[in-house]
Amino acid sequence: MKAIGGRIDWVDTARGMGLLLVFVGHLSIPFASAWVYTFHMPLFFFLSGLLYPGCEKYTFTEFTWRRFKGLVIPYFTLGAVIALFYCCVYAYYNEPSSAYLEMLRSFLIQKHYWTIWFLAALFLSQIIYYGIDKCLHQWKYAVTAASFGLCLLGFARYRMGWDGLPWNLDVALIAQFFFHLGYCFMHNSRLRDFFVGPMPVAKRIGIIVICFLINGIAAKACIIVSGDSLDMSIGMYGNEALTLIAALAGILMFMSLSPVVHSKFITYLGRNTMILFSWHSRIIIVACGMLYAHFGLFQSGGITVDVERAIVTLIVILVVLIPVNEFVKRLPWHKAFGV
Repeated sequence: MKAIGGRIDWVDTARGMGLLLVFVGHLSIPFASAWVYTFHMPLFFFLSGLLYPGCEKYTFTEFTWRRFKGLVIPYFTLGAVIALFYCCVYAYYNEPSSAYLEMLRSFLIQKHYWTIWFLAALFLSQIIYYGIDKCLHQWKYAVTAASFGLCLLGFARYRMGWDGLPWNLDVALIAQFFFHLGYCFMHNSRLRDFFVGPMPVAKRIGIIVICFLINGIAAKACIIVSGDSLDMSIGMYGNEALTLIAALAGILMFMSLSPVVHSKFITYLGRNTMILFSWHSRIIIVACGMLYAHFGLFQSGGITVDVERAIVTLIVILVVLIPVNEFVKRLPWHKAFGV
């Protein structure tokens, strides 16, 4: 399962598939986008937890600094490029100066803002989880109880209708539980081997189908019961229990699928997620939308047109951002972009 440089192949594959799911979710592909939202962001928090080194390897200061360099600095660097793009858009549409100030405020405070909301939430969720682990690591069940308790606190905030917290702390309270589940999954050999270890094809297909059905049934029931579905980017969770069931089923489905997907392209995406994740929606999709409107493309509506628009936009995302990613990787300060 090891790749060059100590990377784990199926983790990179799962992350690459997760990135494609993010694209699908933002491209508004009929039916597919709604399904993707039932688990795609919990999947990313879960995958981050797979690689958590534990609280004993680093002190709190060391861990926080490493996460700061890996997430917070890229947040501001990648976000600055998005902000520059939006300055150009605002200038094109002659937006008032208040629009620029509101963008700056939202960027600094970060409350469910742009695609980089995920970086802020991931940073805080990892710091929170490290604190739990550091205090309670001698009692593994206490770590789980504390992590789940904070998740319930996050759900309680949602139930009360309170506004989001700066830097998406409200999302981090829930995200850290998915992070915890990923860490537990990686360190429970029986559970890990059951889903990602070698197995007969029929068994793997059975696991994937069962997880898919549980995901779909729970997600549909969530909408019927609550009227809402999962969307972590805006702090919406629908029925919390059904949301957790749907998300975990979707995650385990992709865990089972990832070891048998052998694609250099998907592995590449999994190892180069930062720029493509951060810029595809708020830059490429927005720019494509402006161009389509200007030239009268894909304006008639309908499922066929929506699918065609999504496919063309996906190709543009890959054709533009993969070369950009390779260019940034060659810069001496590439780590500031998280690559």
